[in-house]
Amino acid sequence: MNDSGVKIEVHLIQNFAPSNLNRDDTGQPKSATFGYVQRARISSQCEKHAVRGWWCKHGTVTIGDRTKRLQQLIAGELAKDMEFVKKVADNEDRKIGIRVFTNAYYAAADKKKPDNTSVLIFVGPNEIDVCTQVMKEIWDENIDPIVKKIRDLKTNKPGKKETLDNNDDATEQPAEQKDDKEEVAEKTDDKKKSKGPELKPIDELKVRLKAAQVSADIALFGRMLAENPGLNTDGACQVAHPISTHKVDMEMDFYTAVDDLNPEEETGAGMMGVVGFNSACYYRYALVDRDQLARNLSGKTERINKGKWAYELEAKDYQEADTVIKAFLEAMVYSIPTGKQNSFAAQNLPSFGLFVRRQGGVPISLANAFAKPVRPTKDDDDLIGLSVNALTKHWNAIKMVYGDQGVKETACFHLSYGTRLNELKDCDKGSVKNAIDAIMETREEQ
Repeated sequence: MNDSGVKIEVHLIQNFAPSNLNRDDTGQPKSATFGYVQRARISSQCEKHAVRGWWCKHGTVTIGDRTKRLQQLIAGELAKDMEFVKKVADNEDRKIGIRVFTNAYYAAADKKKPDNTSVLIFVGPNEIDVCTQVMKEIWDENIDPIVKKIRDLKTNKPGKKETLDNNDDATEQPAEQKDDKEEVAEKTDDKKKSKGPELKPIDELKVRLKAAQVSADIALFGRMLAENPGLNTDGACQVAHPISTHKVDMEMDFYTAVDDLNPEEETGAGMMGVVGFNSACYYRYALVDRDQLARNLSGKTERINKGKWAYELEAKDYQEADTVIKAFLEAMVYSIPTGKQNSFAAQNLPSFGLFVRRQGGVPISLANAFAKPVRPTKDDDDLIGLSVNALTKHWNAIKMVYGDQGVKETACFHLSYGTRLNELKDCDKGSVKNAIDAIMETREEQ
């Protein structure tokens, strides 16, 4: 069965009641200018965070953790091995060894909080176990000598330079003039000396660590480590910033809180403030590259001459990828950002959804259906229905001009918007479950 070249698209229309789902640095709802008007916006990071939260809550697929606390996690696992603890009894030596390891294989320690890494790291569910095992294997030969050197440097710090005797010869002796090149070279040497002993990474161990990072969220959304690009993962999923289909004016809520224990003669609020919010109907779009996802999950990401893949994908690799894609489609539909939900409770599910399965062709976002913002009229004030109508008409126009572009299957669901589907009415599956099943069960004709 040849299912290569498949991409899955998600298109959603979702209307939220007054809310502040995703805030900017001032605490106001995020926004963007599109089609010369201001739109409400939710960041793609917020979307992905909500998806991961859904998976975590429902246990649908395995997920990793984004953290700076990699050193503490490894330390916790090492502490469980009594044999290792007995061998390396000094807790400070273990801490130094772990830091030497994470510096070499992941990212440098934070300067202000050296027990943390300087950047957030996406860590797979089994990765800490592999890190722990690798450390034990290379401790005696590779890590322990570095630890001892670092301890020696700390113990034998150079003292203050001896001052010259206060005599005429010393005070009147002119300092030797040094040219700029000598000064620069001296400073460079000082920096090199101050860097201290480091662990040299072993390629074989890098391969083991990369293989251990596998989880659904890392395989989908990718992982980047600037200091160790060999551990990077190319994301198999693209997630757009949801934007409102219409022009949005940001609003402010002035609120006060009264101290319940105030004496009767004391009036006024105990606290007051303002919070921004809006109400918007969003267009949401995401794309999954099934081949890339299957490679990330199976670890078959090595390339050879001229960019060709070193290993071919097998049927079982695609089966694992399909499990994650199905979980992703469900999470995209049902997950909702958590920002300010205790204040607004904007728990609104999508009113329309379209899933597209392509094999070949190019993926297409339908965001330009709303380049001209949707505006209710006297005869039709249904903002959601107008948004669905604009999207389906844009779909028809693209199909007419550009052809099918590899479309193998389309499946949609909606809340009583059948008259707005236009040419997509034949792909109405009636429910979210049926729509997902229709997309995931489609296969290339043999």
